[in-house]
Amino acid sequence: MRLLTALAAALLAASPGPGFEGAVLAVTGASCMEDLDETVLDRFRSLELHPLDLNACPRSRLLSCGLFNAFQVASLLEYRRQTGDILSYTELSLVDGFPQDFVEALRLFTVLGLSNQPPGHREGRSHHDVMLRGSVRKDGGADMQSAWGVKYKFTLGEKAELNWGTRTTYSNQKVTPGTLSAAFYGRRYLGKVVLGHFAARFGQGLAQWSGFSMSPYSGVSCLSKSGTGFSATGSMTPELFGAAADFNLGRWSAGVAYSLEGMQAIGNVTYIAKNFTAGLTATSKALSADWRIGIPNGSVYGELAWKNGPQALCGVMWIPVYGSKLAAVCRYVDGVPEIVAGAGTKSLDAVAAWSSKQVRIMAKYAPALPAGPVTVTPGLRLAARHTDVWRLEGRGELQLDYSGWMLRSRLDIVHCSGTSWLVNAEAGRSEGKLRAWGRWTLFKVENWADRIYVYERDAPGNFNVPAYYGKGWSISVYAAFKPSRRHSFYLRVSYIAYPWMSEPKPCRSEVKLQYQLSL
Repeated sequence: MRLLTALAAALLAASPGPGFEGAVLAVTGASCMEDLDETVLDRFRSLELHPLDLNACPRSRLLSCGLFNAFQVASLLEYRRQTGDILSYTELSLVDGFPQDFVEALRLFTVLGLSNQPPGHREGRSHHDVMLRGSVRKDGGADMQSAWGVKYKFTLGEKAELNWGTRTTYSNQKVTPGTLSAAFYGRRYLGKVVLGHFAARFGQGLAQWSGFSMSPYSGVSCLSKSGTGFSATGSMTPELFGAAADFNLGRWSAGVAYSLEGMQAIGNVTYIAKNFTAGLTATSKALSADWRIGIPNGSVYGELAWKNGPQALCGVMWIPVYGSKLAAVCRYVDGVPEIVAGAGTKSLDAVAAWSSKQVRIMAKYAPALPAGPVTVTPGLRLAARHTDVWRLEGRGELQLDYSGWMLRSRLDIVHCSGTSWLVNAEAGRSEGKLRAWGRWTLFKVENWADRIYVYERDAPGNFNVPAYYGKGWSISVYAAFKPSRRHSFYLRVSYIAYPWMSEPKPCRSEVKLQYQLSL
């Protein structure tokens, strides 16, 4: 069997992967890049640079990396214990909880090391990554503004990591110590120790979930969260600072932390089995119990909590056939009941939500259509939200890929206070030492309530999703040059003008430079 999977892997190796954006969306379950934030993209960029070794990672590292839920971690460890090293990604797709599309996305962020590698290699070698960033911006006749940033990351295989970063912004030139976060990963009873800034995410997030939280309206996969426990962080806006540790006691995991920010204590006890997980989380402000039960082709999950009052959540995720997914969740948070339901296939993702305060609907259809050497990917995304008034959104996309070249076009139409629209076209080269893209955008957005958010290509560590407002056009050029494994250079130049405004609005130009050294 393992020989057959190895042969199948060789046959599939030539098939193109989903690319960075596609891989991130596949792992997170988001319907579009605009649903994410800077911290998420930074974490995936770091994993792309130094992938995790799935045959060497201990349980605590697998749980905190953000790629897997507790079921997948338990299934992976059980498979490793019974069969040894996983020899190929085709074999990984045979492990319970690892569907083929998800495994294809994992290729970008993981490796499969072997036990017979030279001494010291299996545990991983040390890596140093230094990022230097600088940018300048000018708004019309105003003075030029500048900003800069520095990031450093040290990793010792799957044993330890150290993150430090600081930056200034256009609006805040104050220099601060920034973020400092260190973690050591154990092998037996010690799971991990984290010092400095850290993240803490448990259960479905009713009692404790620091940092960015994926909205359940982003896609059917987002209806269920996967807590990462305590983890190191490179976020420029961390919430917790202090010390955290967790310990492995067979199927049990126990953790404790204290944050000087907010003077908050956090404790958690979790039981992790292949088809059942349960946990108790206590903080200085909340108490909760969460669970997840495996059922044929799916799971039932929930959490009960007390945080300034009762909170509750219960949901089900079901995969009737391979490649499809159905999910529903009922929530009672901050006194507001809500029902969310969704369905998805490889090409379709749809979610509908109702509460006493709002109604939301989202549907996305984006099939990949091979046409000889060209891959055609049309896309249609419709969304509606009602709070005080309805906000209707429509988006059409078309992308052509050919031998490393890409051509993409997008049209957005939004109706709320009025009707706004945006159209852009982008072309570029996505392979080779020099990769470059150019984008042109035309937009008409006369009301702030009708603003349109668009994800823009930018250097690693930059999450660029501007809100287009006004009547005008923009142009941008982004280039990435990697002459060797150690050195990477990034450049982004953009210009936006508003020539058709009834009230003058200054144009804006910006130049960003970034250098990354990897040792």
